[in-house]
Amino acid sequence: MSNSLKILLIVFSLVFSVIVLRLVSKDKLSIKYSLIWLTVMLVLLLVGCIPDYIGIVTKKIGFETTSNFVIGLILGILLFITLILTVLIADQKNKIKLLIQEISILKKEKKDERKKL
Repeated sequence: MSNSLKILLIVFSLVFSVIVLRLVSKDKLSIKYSLIWLTVMLVLLLVGCIPDYIGIVTKKIGFETTSNFVIGLILGILLFITLILTVLIADQKNKIKLLIQEISILKKEKKDERKKL
């Protein structure tokens, strides 16, 4: 792995980690979601700091160069994050639907009570 790629991975992971921590401190990102991003940045930091181990893994998996493996790793991580966020969005959608149904029932009951009086 070239020195410029190592430096880029280390700097990117550190800068992105600082950004995530600032978002958490300003209550713009919950701790639950920040842990996902910080884990990803830790992986990228380790890839940048320990390139020899990554080189061995790269050869065993069958990638031509370490940079191709790093790009593949980043794409895999992004797909994983997308999957997690999609599951969370689906869960939120179900909760919103249930909430709308409950509010509609309460409004109907309140309306029926007014008619009785």
